Amino acid sequence: QAACEKGLISESTYKAMVAAYRGTSSADLNGSGGVAQGNGSVASGEKGVSVGGDVHGGISIVINERAASVDKFVYAEEIRSYCEKAVSLHETLPLMGFKTRLRVPLRIEDIYVPLRAMMDLRPTGKAWFSDSEDADQCLREHDAGREISIPQAFHETERIGRRGIVILGDPGSGKTTHLKRLLLWCLRGGPREAGLPAGMIPVFLPLRDLRDVSRGLSAFIQEQLDNPHLDTPQGFGKHLLKQGNLLFLLDGLDEVADPGHRKQVSRWIDDAVKLYPDCRFAVTCRFAGYTDDARLSEQFLEMHIRPMSGKEAGRFIYNWYKIVETGLSGDVKRALSIAKERTRKLIERLKRPDFRSRSVFWMTRNPLLLTNLCLVHRDRGRLPDKRARLYEECTEVLLELWREAAGFKSRVTADVGRRILQPAALWMHQEEERTRASADELAPVIEPAIKAAGWEHGSARKFLNIVRDESGILTGWSQDYFGFMHLGFQEYLAAREIQNQALKKPEILMELAEQFGKSWWREATLLLLALENPALFEPFMRQVVKQPAFAQHPDLVDMCLEDSVEVSAAPFIELLEKDPGKNRELWERQFAALRILERIDESVMEKAVDGLKHHPFEKIQQWLRDRSAEAGQKVIYADPGGYELVFIKGGTFMMGSPESEKERTKAEGPQHQVSVPDFYMGRYPVTNEEYARFMETNSGIPEPKFWADRQFNQPRQPVVGVNWDGARKYAAWAGLRLPSEAEWEYACRSGTTTRFSWGDEADCSRANYGAGSVFTECKGKNPGRTTPVGDYPPNDWGLYDMHGNVWEWMEDDWHGDYSGAPTDGRAWLEASRGAARVIRGGAWNRPAGSCRAAYRNGFDPEDRYDLLGFRCVLAPPGQESSFFT
Repeated sequence: QAACEKGLISESTYKAMVAAYRGTSSADLNGSGGVAQGNGSVASGEKGVSVGGDVHGGISIVINERAASVDKFVYAEEIRSYCEKAVSLHETLPLMGFKTRLRVPLRIEDIYVPLRAMMDLRPTGKAWFSDSEDADQCLREHDAGREISIPQAFHETERIGRRGIVILGDPGSGKTTHLKRLLLWCLRGGPREAGLPAGMIPVFLPLRDLRDVSRGLSAFIQEQLDNPHLDTPQGFGKHLLKQGNLLFLLDGLDEVADPGHRKQVSRWIDDAVKLYPDCRFAVTCRFAGYTDDARLSEQFLEMHIRPMSGKEAGRFIYNWYKIVETGLSGDVKRALSIAKERTRKLIERLKRPDFRSRSVFWMTRNPLLLTNLCLVHRDRGRLPDKRARLYEECTEVLLELWREAAGFKSRVTADVGRRILQPAALWMHQEEERTRASADELAPVIEPAIKAAGWEHGSARKFLNIVRDESGILTGWSQDYFGFMHLGFQEYLAAREIQNQALKKPEILMELAEQFGKSWWREATLLLLALENPALFEPFMRQVVKQPAFAQHPDLVDMCLEDSVEVSAAPFIELLEKDPGKNRELWERQFAALRILERIDESVMEKAVDGLKHHPFEKIQQWLRDRSAEAGQKVIYADPGGYELVFIKGGTFMMGSPESEKERTKAEGPQHQVSVPDFYMGRYPVTNEEYARFMETNSGIPEPKFWADRQFNQPRQPVVGVNWDGARKYAAWAGLRLPSEAEWEYACRSGTTTRFSWGDEADCSRANYGAGSVFTECKGKNPGRTTPVGDYPPNDWGLYDMHGNVWEWMEDDWHGDYSGAPTDGRAWLEASRGAARVIRGGAWNRPAGSCRAAYRNGFDPEDRYDLLGFRCVLAPPGQESSFFT
């Protein structure tokens, strides 16, 4: 009755409660406040409420002994109401920050794609990482990570006896969405599906709303439950804590502004684990905010969200289009057909090299940025052809919707926003690894731009707050620190600012050229060269060719050629025309210029070659000899795909190694004579660029495992992460096949009998090997990853990368030695084909001994490692029927 009079429960709830305990119906109860007629009385005391007297047959009920049951009954309706409203509040994703015509709710349960995370299983070590790539590298180096699906996280905590999880990730990686999915699992699908105890009630707690850390978790819970949208009664939060069995969803630990306060919040989360033993905890945080001071206790399993795989991204795109098209059409069948077709077209576009081979690729692996791409694609009907143009459209999408989506006039247009943010992006980028700055630091940088743009809505701080609060491009790392939600936007806007300044301050191109080869500036440089009006390739490259890094980073030069809106041969011709003198560093740069000129302007090559006949550099002389030899070779190009193959004249050779060979293994014997017919062999291993063409025309082909890894996904690098069956499918598509083991060794040796095709001694300058984390023979000399094909000298038959770079799949099944091996060059196959497959050639992170011409090994045909690629062969007409045995 007291609860009813105070408005904590409704009158109908009170009547139902009393009726339940008196064995009657609420309709039999009369009187104000639900007090029954008769000589009964109602009294309240310290230990509870008692109802006494001769009412309805003289039944006397004392509720003191059942106070907990009454309490639970009183709040049952309130809990039910809270759960319904929590579902309504959190079941959809907002489209804030996106400029779009769409007015379709995106339900989390419909669009949700279970992401993967790497569990941090280190017993000790730092907590802070700059991003997911940094975290992944650390765990792999320490062999202390195991990947699981995030929905399995609480199943794992139950197994290892922990009470909570910390979900760490990049901005926009899906941390908050996963917390809300956990809430919906508890309230709709059942907690057990997520590995949680039955009946668990979730409480969503956005830590960005925390105002007073001194009051503790209980006060913050009550404050959040006082949300007008939840309409909970006074004391409801306290009751929930008393009842227990709660799932606390603490979102955005990094958004607690002050580092000292963040540390304090972490400590009272740790305390709450002890105070509420039947509760569970899930905390999200950006990598940058999870410092050692703020690290949670050992009761929490730390998990690092991985970027979406190609399959996950494809599923996300289809879910998105399905929601949108069915939401906008009354014809569900037609809507689903449209969703499938638009999904297909977008995925095909995302497989093109400009998306795969640059940091813009990461936009396709981040849920927030992928949503951005879906919106651009649907609104335009396609994505822009140039990635610089894509960045321009995405910044427009992120900058102009906020207020307009809610029916208000935008206070910052995309054009004005870019003009003001560009100087801030360049200023931040000038310090390596800086991705955030305080408002006090940024204010003097952007104030001149604010004045020049004529923005009249307030101070620099107000501009930063508006863009942070109302758009998707600028993120608040705390209440006073700002950064771009994705490094790609910082790089793009920095590139635009360099272009803007280059006309008035040409020396800025020289300053950028001095950073050539540094990974921090790589993407900003490539985006600069992709910008039009004016195109800056020629003036920039004139500065680059003066730098030693020009010769040291041929892969980056290749990227510049590929991405530039305009390409000119002039800087390279000018460099080749310089007197070489005795400057070896200049010789290296001239050699690099020569190889580039060969790619971009064959018409001037002959003149350049004539001028180099007496050049003192041996590498240039060898290049001239190799070029002359290759000009006399028979070469064919596969159709489709354009893969280049060189004619190899057949012959007889001794396969395997003699017992006297250094580092010989048992699998290399017995050495035996083999006769190999004529065939064509790929000049290089198949590259990412070539494999991308294969995927473009075959939509069902899965992406290679390391397609998203910036260390391995540049166009001219050999494709890695393809299993044996994937390699065979590419070969069949190109009208080719995998080589037999005998063909490969015959071609590798190119008429020699030594350990390597160049001799018996290992040589870091002739092959990419021994620069991994374990084998370090060539550390500091070779880059510690795959290199673009052709970076090292060819063998005598014009074949590149036969030693090192990547292992190559063979057609043959693995056998432990050569006993019973065919002697006619055919592949050696088992009838069941269940064995491992042969690999040859060694790899970038393996020792010299495994790169020898005779060395052989076997991998499971399903293996997809970052050191495993392939090349193809073709036999002349009439020979294929005798190839298999």
